[in-house]
Amino acid sequence: MLDNITAGLSLLMQPAPLMWLVVGVSVGFIVGVLPGLSTSNTAALLLPFAITLPLENSLVLIVSIYAGAQFGGAVPAILFNVPGEAGSAVTALDGYPLAKKGQAGLAIGIARMASVLGGVLSGFIVLFLLQPLGALSLKFGAREMFAIIVLGLVVASSLMGGSARKGLMVGLLGLLIAVVGVSPATAETRFTFGELQLYDGVPFLAALIGVFAITEMLMLVGSKLMAQRQTEQTVTAGGLRKETKDAIDGVKATLKQPGAVARSSGVGIVLGIIPGLGAAVANFISYSFEKRRSKTPEEFGKGSHKGIIASEACDNAVASASLIPTFTLGIPGSATMAVVLAAFYLQGIQPGPRVLQENSGEVYAVALALIVASVLILPLGVLLAGPLALVTRVPLSFLVPTVLFMSMVGVYAIRNSIFDVGLALFFGVLGLMLRLNGYPVIPLILGIILGPLAEEYLLRSLQLADGPGYFFGSVMVNILWALLVAALAFMAVSNVRAKRRERAAVQESVHQHN
Repeated sequence: MLDNITAGLSLLMQPAPLMWLVVGVSVGFIVGVLPGLSTSNTAALLLPFAITLPLENSLVLIVSIYAGAQFGGAVPAILFNVPGEAGSAVTALDGYPLAKKGQAGLAIGIARMASVLGGVLSGFIVLFLLQPLGALSLKFGAREMFAIIVLGLVVASSLMGGSARKGLMVGLLGLLIAVVGVSPATAETRFTFGELQLYDGVPFLAALIGVFAITEMLMLVGSKLMAQRQTEQTVTAGGLRKETKDAIDGVKATLKQPGAVARSSGVGIVLGIIPGLGAAVANFISYSFEKRRSKTPEEFGKGSHKGIIASEACDNAVASASLIPTFTLGIPGSATMAVVLAAFYLQGIQPGPRVLQENSGEVYAVALALIVASVLILPLGVLLAGPLALVTRVPLSFLVPTVLFMSMVGVYAIRNSIFDVGLALFFGVLGLMLRLNGYPVIPLILGIILGPLAEEYLLRSLQLADGPGYFFGSVMVNILWALLVAALAFMAVSNVRAKRRERAAVQESVHQHN
């Protein structure tokens, strides 16, 4: 084990890999900041160039893009409620409220430090448990994956708003939108209305940008913030120093929450091992878990430090943990890891159990690169926090059309399609209607993310099943179903108690009035 780590470290500490690591982090940061540019697509575009490099250099370049984008995606999520990456949607829940309070630097500092700690902590754990943890991935078959997706959707949706019922309803709406397109089982079209561009389903990024960016801009246009922000002060050197100081305070605030960092990193490690779930789903679950155990859950969604920590620590932990199924099973743990896998194949190396014996140096160099990249972007995050945070002082009369324009360009760039721009506008209006009526929008995105995965694993399970008993045929899947039942029961009891408290409060108010 230590020999493998030493071999990986000796490969990584050469000048060329270190240079490509810096290049990758810089490119990844830019990719993360700009909505519409995904990490996996950028890595894929660079793959033809990357495979001309030695194996360790090409792998370091790709994974450092991944690490840089983890931080970059949090920046627009915090400043404008526009997630640069899907996983950053959870960061926006508390980061954006802090930015609206004039504490954007603080939010960026918290996000940066949580991301670093999550990446470093999970990276070291993965280094020492890479081989043993690989076996755990084999425990999750189709039925287990289906069960954990259903559990994650139910739990996360119920916690994303004040009402579990409303959250679940919006989550189901997201699942309904997710089935748009051609059925993988029967090849029949579903809810396409004859539109060819819907045959591949609803583009996720169009829905994401619509629900977050466009909805938020529409909300701002109709709010008093528009008038208030016209008179805000301009950017000054003093303001720059203040935001940088706030970012440093954010770093300190994160260090005072070791429990939240450890728990969120743990969730990221466990879920990152499971192929296909990805950072977006893991971040939702981590956020839900932290909110559930918090003594002040009402602060979540209003600028909670722990909310940002839960998302960002988990986000980077998933990045490291996804190496395990990628290398040990040859199953990519995420879209970016699929590009890493392709780099192995294109250079004549077969990922799987033998790769840890035949190419252990390169494998451990990649794991170490994620740790070094996480540390490298800490000073980058703090130094840029001031200039980035001051963007929030731009008058909304300029900011709103600019963000809308960038969002439309990002959506159009996915498939060069005006139709996708129209979809983004549709989801923007849908998100506005949901928010105005007290419905959370996060479960909608979660349903769209999880819908295709749930359908895929359900179909696989049905193909393997010899009867309904198949879905209860293992200890692990039964544990997951038991957790689902317990979660539903807890929600029902909590809902009854909440209604009783509301009635008691109303009666007390009437009594005092009389």
